[in-house]
Amino acid sequence: MIRAENIYKNYGSLRVLRGLYLHVPPGCLCVITGPSGTGKSTLLNVLSGLDSFDQGRLYLNGQRVKGITNRRMAAIRRQYIGFIFQSYNLISSKNSIENVSLPLKYKGEGYFFRKNAAGKALESMGLEDKFYSYPHQLSGGQQQRVAVARALVTAPKILFCDEPTGNLDADSARLVMGGITKLRDSGSAVVMITHDMSMLSFADKAYRLENGILSEQ
Repeated sequence: MIRAENIYKNYGSLRVLRGLYLHVPPGCLCVITGPSGTGKSTLLNVLSGLDSFDQGRLYLNGQRVKGITNRRMAAIRRQYIGFIFQSYNLISSKNSIENVSLPLKYKGEGYFFRKNAAGKALESMGLEDKFYSYPHQLSGGQQQRVAVARALVTAPKILFCDEPTGNLDADSARLVMGGITKLRDSGSAVVMITHDMSMLSFADKAYRLENGILSEQ
């Protein structure tokens, strides 16, 4: 599902990723930890096709990424990939239902299907009373759960998560990890970046990124 081979990524003279290999098959939750500033978010952006790399090969759902057009890469993301961003990336002018249903709109789903699916996704995150709340009316933890619901609503074949439980209390974190593991159990491949070592208990594969190199934990 995700295969990275001999990936290098540099920023000028700074080498961030050094000959990285990673394989995440369907139905696998891969957790990546490591010290701050070691390039974990860069790695996630490279693996998801949001950022370029300097050397190596990357395949997402059997499609080689390097050399394809931006339009084709955008189509792959819409069709197969979900994201949970650390910064939420909610649209301030849209309420929770509208934010969560947006990926379904991009996929061409009808209005009533979108609203029903978004409602169920929000309920799964314990936000049944926040359907029509706007981001500025939500706490940081609630915004994070809306972002998680948005990432899960399309049941993506590949999910990338950047600190998905970083701003959450224990109960909210359990809801989020319940949604993520349910997606994994349905056959999706999940890559999670986290500082929370307790997340290793959910992992099928676990790695540590340090000095640009992945080592298996």
